[in-house]
Amino acid sequence: SRVSCKASFEQPGSLVVKEKDTDISKIAYLQDVPRTIIEKDTLEKLLKVTPRDQWEDPPEDTYLYTLKTFAEVYGPGKATKMGWWDYFRLKVDLPDTAELQDEEDALYVSEYYRLMMEGKVPFAVPGPAGYWYTGAIIQWKGKEPFAGDQVQTLLENGRWSKQFLSNLAFYREGLKPWQRGLEIGMAHGYFLIGPFTSLGPLRNTPEAATVGLLCGCAIVGIVSVGGLIFGSTIKPTRFDKPGDKPAAGFIEMINWHAIGGLGGAGFAHALITIFGS
Repeated sequence: SRVSCKASFEQPGSLVVKEKDTDISKIAYLQDVPRTIIEKDTLEKLLKVTPRDQWEDPPEDTYLYTLKTFAEVYGPGKATKMGWWDYFRLKVDLPDTAELQDEEDALYVSEYYRLMMEGKVPFAVPGPAGYWYTGAIIQWKGKEPFAGDQVQTLLENGRWSKQFLSNLAFYREGLKPWQRGLEIGMAHGYFLIGPFTSLGPLRNTPEAATVGLLCGCAIVGIVSVGGLIFGSTIKPTRFDKPGDKPAAGFIEMINWHAIGGLGGAGFAHALITIFGS
C-alpha cells in the first residue's frame, strides 16, 4: 500500500487561480490550482517569466511543465490524496518565489552562457566583499571551446605582460648567455641577503650582515648547482649557438649566474656595512 499525505485540495478558499485573466482561463490545467501545490504569488511570477506561447504546452525542462503534471492529477474533481513520493518530488521540483528569476535576470543568465560558449567572459575586479563587473569582455578561449591550449589570460596574453616578460634577461633578444646569467645572478644575489640580515636570529647582532651574506651566497650556490644538473640532464638548447654541444649556452649562463649572484650579494653586504645603522 502507498503511504499517503492528505492535502486540502477541496477546501473553500484554497484555489489560487481565478478566471480573471482571459489568457489563463483558456488553459485547462491552470484552473483551480490548489494552494497546496503552488502559492499564488509564485504562480504569478512563474507565468511572468515564462513566454506566453509556452503556457499551454511548456517544455519538459521548465518549472511550468512540473506544475502542469501535478495540476492535471491533483485538485478538485481529481485525486485528493498524494503519495509520499509525489509529495517529495513536488517540494523538490517546484520553486518558491525567491528561486524564480525575473525576466531581466533570465536574460542576463542567458547572455552570460552565450558568451561562455563563445569563449568569452565578463571581466570582473575582485574586492573585499565580492567582485564588480567592469563591462569589459575578455576572449579567454579560442574558436574551439574544448581546446585547452587556446586558453588566454590577461597575465599571459596581455600586451603589458608580454612586453614585461620579453624585457627580462632570460628572454631579451640580443644578449649572450654570459650576459643573461650575470644580470640574473646580480639581481637575485642583491636582494637575497636582506631577509636573513633583517629577519634572521642574529638580526640584532653586529654579525647580522655577514650572516646574511653567507646565507645569500649559500642559496646562490645551491641554485647554481641545481641549474648545472638540469643543464647536464635535460640539455636545453635555447641559448646554444650553431655547432655548440647541447646545453652549452645554458650551462654558460648558469656559471655566470653564480658569479653574478656572489657579486650582487657582496655589493649588498658592502652597502649594509657602510650605510647600515
